[in-house]
Amino acid sequence: MSYTVADLKPRILENIDSLQYPAAYAFCQKALELEPHNAEILEITGQVELELEKFDLARKHLLESIQLEPEASYSKYMYLGQLSVEKEAINNFQKGVDLMVKERNKLPADSEEAKILASKISSALCSMTEIYLTDCCFEPEAEQKCEEFLQQAQQVDPNHPEVYQLLASVRLSQQRNEEAAAVLNKSMELWIHKEIGDASIPIYDTRLSLVKLLLELGMFEHAFTVLENLQKENDEVVDLWYLYGWTYYCLGDDEERTQEEKFSLWADARDCLETAVKLYNLVGSDDDAMFEHSNELIATINQIVPASVEEPEEEIDENFEIESDDEDAMEE
Repeated sequence: MSYTVADLKPRILENIDSLQYPAAYAFCQKALELEPHNAEILEITGQVELELEKFDLARKHLLESIQLEPEASYSKYMYLGQLSVEKEAINNFQKGVDLMVKERNKLPADSEEAKILASKISSALCSMTEIYLTDCCFEPEAEQKCEEFLQQAQQVDPNHPEVYQLLASVRLSQQRNEEAAAVLNKSMELWIHKEIGDASIPIYDTRLSLVKLLLELGMFEHAFTVLENLQKENDEVVDLWYLYGWTYYCLGDDEERTQEEKFSLWADARDCLETAVKLYNLVGSDDDAMFEHSNELIATINQIVPASVEEPEEEIDENFEIESDDEDAMEE
């Protein structure tokens, strides 16, 4: 049986929707054999290759798609932005933003499609800001570009929590801590009371980054609120327990604490940090420095706070059997 690209495309998209990327990729390859210069199929293939971590091939196919149809589809520029670094990444995201803005301007402002595009535009501007906060932080225009991108993002989607979280990072770098605290409060207010799974809640890693900002500003109660929220969602993350431990440690390190309070907080810190170390050894992590810092903090705490004596676990006789009521009745 012979297939056309029109036959194969629905199958590709169905497999992408169900996260069956190897199957989707097989159909992509077949479609490219039939139409190697189909810009849409090249883009979809690049998307699937990105998911399969075939980064060189993804980049190749996305660039081919752009060369064929540079003004069609903002998505390929978003994907290419993820595969690029520094100024090249920013330029790709910017092109994607420009195409999304054009598309959004053709829609009714209050339509669902316009709102979705607004969120995507805001997210892309956040990605561009992050690049200037990290890889391009020493560029002379970095601070100005961060302000510019975040202002645009607020105008497009004023209810996007990540915008205000990134603005807090910028304000911290400018040593404007009170303003940073205020915008972090605003960021949290947009999602903190939502149910788990709500689309407006930032992704897990973004909220971990939020905790780090809160700790830098001494907003410990806020940090605990976010950590508890994260724990309910997934409690098998090394960073979660490290940040729990670091929060308790910082609270206990306050000179105004009584010795009893300090001991209690640092004991809690040790429990959390030991959990982080166990998880690190079990599931691993890319952050070796966090593992080392956890062990250093545990060592510091052990010098001050005596380890609690654990009661030995009662040994269970493997041959011990519990007699049921039925057995008793049978004996009678």
